[in-house]
Amino acid sequence: MKKIKIKPLEAPKMTASESGDRASPTSGEAKADGRADRSRATRKQIVQALTALVYEGHLAPTAQQVAKRAGIGLRTVFRHFEDMDSLYREISTNLDALMQPVLLQRLSAPTWQERLLESIDHRADLFDRMAAMHVAAQAHRHESAYLAGNLMDVARLQRELLMRLLPPAQAKNALLLDALDVMMSIEAWIRLRREQGLASDQAREVVRLGVRALLGNA
Repeated sequence: MKKIKIKPLEAPKMTASESGDRASPTSGEAKADGRADRSRATRKQIVQALTALVYEGHLAPTAQQVAKRAGIGLRTVFRHFEDMDSLYREISTNLDALMQPVLLQRLSAPTWQERLLESIDHRADLFDRMAAMHVAAQAHRHESAYLAGNLMDVARLQRELLMRLLPPAQAKNALLLDALDVMMSIEAWIRLRREQGLASDQAREVVRLGVRALLGNA
């Protein structure tokens, strides 16, 4: 398909009198805008520091480690985030954004069984990106009601996505639904990839094998 170029809108030209009536920002407003920009940049820097530490294997980084990684003072961290829980809340928002493409993806296989198997690839790509943060959230869930609730939401969402792919008869089969839910879960994926040390392609084949076996016995 030919890419269509859209001409950007041009600001309407002002008459001399109109331009004269428009007040320029005061020095106070400019300073306020500058402070807001710096605050947003620092906040982003803190979130990126914690994210980097978690993906490097630090599942429970301290505020001191985050401050050092971000190149700022510890007091600055707590000026932007009142505690570590509020910082993890910010990161979980980013994880929610990661899940949106999976929710919107359309599966093209002709039968529901094939679509179910096709969905494993979409989940695998997402789980590999989410795994480190998911493990970190598990490590902190006992001290954070928010993270505990967020993990429950992730589990619920995985189950809902699975139920959308199943015909009503299979969706009402509680044993089958529970078994598929576990087999295709992020927790199972983390076990295969981390504890069992499987490559992504190998882990996908294991999940497919388990799903096929469950469908064959349903």
